[in-house]
Amino acid sequence: MHRSARAALALTLVCASPAAGEPETRPWWPSVWGADDQIGAANRLAPVKALEAAALITSGAVYDMGRVFEDGMPLFALTPHHRKYTLFTFGVPHLGPMGSNALLWNEDYISGHLAQSGSQFDALAHMATALGDPSDLSSIRYYNGLQHSEIGGDHGFSKLGVERVPPFFTPGLLLDLRGLRGRRLERSEEISVDDLRAALARQGLRESDLRAGDALFYHTGWGELWGVDNDAFNAGTPGLSPEAGDWVVERGVVLVGTDNWGVEAIPQPEGSPLFAPNHQKFLVEHGIYILENLDFSALIEAEVWRFAFSFAPLKLKGATGSPARPFAVR
Repeated sequence: MHRSARAALALTLVCASPAAGEPETRPWWPSVWGADDQIGAANRLAPVKALEAAALITSGAVYDMGRVFEDGMPLFALTPHHRKYTLFTFGVPHLGPMGSNALLWNEDYISGHLAQSGSQFDALAHMATALGDPSDLSSIRYYNGLQHSEIGGDHGFSKLGVERVPPFFTPGLLLDLRGLRGRRLERSEEISVDDLRAALARQGLRESDLRAGDALFYHTGWGELWGVDNDAFNAGTPGLSPEAGDWVVERGVVLVGTDNWGVEAIPQPEGSPLFAPNHQKFLVEHGIYILENLDFSALIEAEVWRFAFSFAPLKLKGATGSPARPFAVR
């Protein structure tokens, strides 16, 4: 998408009111965990889930699911405010030599966009829904109905920030949709509920293998474009259909992760008025967290579909997300 087209789309998204019947006909608060809850589906994390995850560890093999943060990685740019990531070092040791042992050390400085770049974790403050004129900040609602006028600010969020998210250690399940299709999925291609069930069956799994409090991951092959064709990677995504998103919600998962930057098809299939409906469904309405831009290649090669999932976001006070380096242990 051309830069000017992205800017126009962003302006439309920010300024347009919801379509008739969306989402006023389906209020999502108070949360099932209470009107004061701020951690959403993370309430499903419990000692029993950690024990279930530990029981899946049979070989001790550890699989890194994160990508390298570096200059030249794909950086999503929907608006004129482009994301930027740059790491600076001094080119020579920063300090020293010191002491009779002539100790030297190095430091670095990171400039630009961090919390929503690279392999990334979406906190509940990342997405909201406008229930009226979005210039009225009280009409912008987050998880549990929290208003932007109450929790938003220039230096982060007073509620729903990523620092509130507990560590994850819970069973994980990976579905290989690329393997099911026999090819990389295409931009705007939707994954249906039948596709998810077919992927489960192909991998020798059942729907009952995905339980409340588990983390669900799905592989589309879109990550093959990472660092190879960044423009194509950024231009859109394959992803779950809205109905498949409902199926995921019904399973009671704590988190959804994929190998691209959208848990839905972007752009939506022709004729759909929606934008990123599963981001809204997961984060805003059900408190389900999202991990994006993951690397499943080692898990796919080893045909590891169920594993102990381990991850904790950085405690960036008031931030909408965090850099991510999750692990699978089998």
